Amino acid sequence: MLIDDDIIIKYLSGQNPDSYKNSWIYSSVGREYMFEIPNPSNVEWVLKLYEKLKKQIRDFKPCNYELIKKLFPNFDDVVRDYTIMFVVGFPDPYDAMVLKHDNTEYMVFDLIQFGQDSLDESYSCHRVLTHELLHICLRKKRPEISGLSYVNDLNYMMFDEGFAHALSYSENICDFKFDDFLKDKYERSRAALKRSVIETDIEKQKACRVSADTGDYWDKFGSISGMLYILKNLNSIVEIYNNGWKDFSDKIINDTDC
Repeated sequence: MLIDDDIIIKYLSGQNPDSYKNSWIYSSVGREYMFEIPNPSNVEWVLKLYEKLKKQIRDFKPCNYELIKKLFPNFDDVVRDYTIMFVVGFPDPYDAMVLKHDNTEYMVFDLIQFGQDSLDESYSCHRVLTHELLHICLRKKRPEISGLSYVNDLNYMMFDEGFAHALSYSENICDFKFDDFLKDKYERSRAALKRSVIETDIEKQKACRVSADTGDYWDKFGSISGMLYILKNLNSIVEIYNNGWKDFSDKIINDTDC
């Protein structure tokens, strides 16, 4: 992987935020321009995190590599050619994003949003990297489509987020157990999904679509229901992937083996 650290170097060296606040990244999340002046008091720990994550990227080993290669034979090519941008300036909760500029995708890490807890010895960014690289692989095989209906947009998002979450949820998916905790989360997310797909009010549909993949981890009913449907059906994961995203919400809602 390649590293673009221009913005983080400017922040760490004390340069005025005016020198980077107009970067394309702050207008590429999909809603509006977002930039918050980063607190200069964070420089000391952000520097340590920057050095730690640089090393981890150089030593990157994806979770569940054998299964990933089975689903995405081009994974190593994607990893080799991809650029990671270390930045600051995004608001909470935008810590890791895949953003597109001039038809090229970049993985953007806001180190302040990663948080000081990421300095803990046990923390590794390899799971986040695996997650975001899987988004890239998925979208190369099944590119995003503009103008989708409300339900089809949900289907595509749940398929995309579901696989990226599932294959990075456990370091070793072979040892994964779908326990009672996850059963409860699955039922809760499925219930929210059932309510969302029958919503007809345009404004409420917009709110459902936002909450489907943003907010607190277990409240993202679209991402979570997609992930847990896949993890619950690991023996059929290749078939699920090959069948694609169409009618994905129906498959989850009609999952009778719960």
